Amino acid sequence: MKKLNRSSALLIVIPLLTHSCDSKNETVNQGREAVKEVITQPFNALNSAKESVRQSEDKQKAALQEADKEIK
Repeated sequence: MKKLNRSSALLIVIPLLTHSCDSKNETVNQGREAVKEVITQPFNALNSAKESVRQSEDKQKAALQEADKEIK
């Protein structure tokens, strides 16, 4: 009877331990994704700002060229 109880206990404990490890891995993966997002966010903002400046410069160039055409 004791052997059956030990076996039963092992069958219950092993999946719990495995689930605990999976849960820990998931938490680690979520943490990595959060860190990745925090690190890349300023670079994405910088790239967006550069693109915005480039578009603004293009519009200003076009306006200057149009004004030069009207003057001539």
